[in-house]
Amino acid sequence: MRFKGAYRSLLIPVFLLVGVLFGAAFCQISLNAFAEGEADSEGGEKNDTTAHFVSLFYDDERTNVKTDARTVREALQRAKIELSDGDKVEPALDDEITADNFNINIYRARDVIVLDGSRKKHIKTASTNPADVAMDAGVKLLEADTVELVPYNNLLESGNVVAYRVKRAKTVRIDYYGKKISVRTQAKTVAKLLSEREIDTDREKNWISVSLKTVIKDGMSFSIQPQGIRTITVEEMIAHGEKTIQDYDLEYGKRQIIKAGANGSKTVTYEVNMRDGIVLSRKKLSEIVTKAPITQEVKLGMKLSLPAGSHEDWMAAAGISPSDYGYVNYIISHESSWRPNATNGKYWGLYQTSKARLVNDCGSNWVNDPVCQLRSATGYANSRYGSWANAYQRWRAQGWW
Repeated sequence: MRFKGAYRSLLIPVFLLVGVLFGAAFCQISLNAFAEGEADSEGGEKNDTTAHFVSLFYDDERTNVKTDARTVREALQRAKIELSDGDKVEPALDDEITADNFNINIYRARDVIVLDGSRKKHIKTASTNPADVAMDAGVKLLEADTVELVPYNNLLESGNVVAYRVKRAKTVRIDYYGKKISVRTQAKTVAKLLSEREIDTDREKNWISVSLKTVIKDGMSFSIQPQGIRTITVEEMIAHGEKTIQDYDLEYGKRQIIKAGANGSKTVTYEVNMRDGIVLSRKKLSEIVTKAPITQEVKLGMKLSLPAGSHEDWMAAAGISPSDYGYVNYIISHESSWRPNATNGKYWGLYQTSKARLVNDCGSNWVNDPVCQLRSATGYANSRYGSWANAYQRWRAQGWW
């Protein structure tokens, strides 16, 4: 018993010594931490060395790492993962890693073949979505176009056993209740197309100009019209008018647009009674102009290059006898007021005949050649009435010749 007591007396000093040493160490650690904190405070911004758990998915493998990399690029560099041309990384290389369970996907570029009709393109891409692969090949996809994986038999050409084939949609034009529309579709038949567009094929409701079994062909067209009395609303064009300004400084016949016109549009609602595509009756219910037309303004050249001299000089040059000058002057004055370019829209020139006759007798420059027009008039007077005198008598009797 005395031995045990002595043993206990020896342990007490040992425990005291251990406690003193532990306390000294703890104080030193606290002083070091305090000193580091003070240094950070004096030195400015404190370094953030927080690490995150990151999962790397590449080459059909998953690798988990704990890293204090700040960006995706830095994480890949530390993991010694090299990128090749065409490889894609998600998220982007410069995106920051801000949380745990951060996923980085690396898609390796590979050689693929894209078939677009008769065109074939070999490209290197990391895209996996067929539409993205086609776009990487510079193929423009339109509405309803699709891209599909198909077997590729020429293994020796590229080492590929499949290719991406662009399947172009067909364009169909439909007159739908009077409105022209164009749609693109992969549908095989008219019935399938109308089902896609949710158009009722009940014959008592809609008349369809082709069979529902008709095979869809690119560029085909057909009509869909309501059966019975329906109210339909259509967009209609408003043609722009034209204002003509006569310009006597511009060579005759030339047109010069000084203000371009533009067609307008209007929304018109009709009550229509139809049966099997035939309009039995049509009544306009309302009309709203949605875009006003802009009137086109045009200068019309009226300048003539006429020979010098009086009307009598012209008649003399045309070989008309002076005894007929009075008859000729009376008729020409009443027909055109001696204007070689006179017209009422149907008849032309000094003696108001057809333009075809003037062009035949005087050529394309007939408007600037009153002498030739008078020769043509003399031929007309002699062939129809026998002379200018007789032509004059007929004109006085009936007011025309």
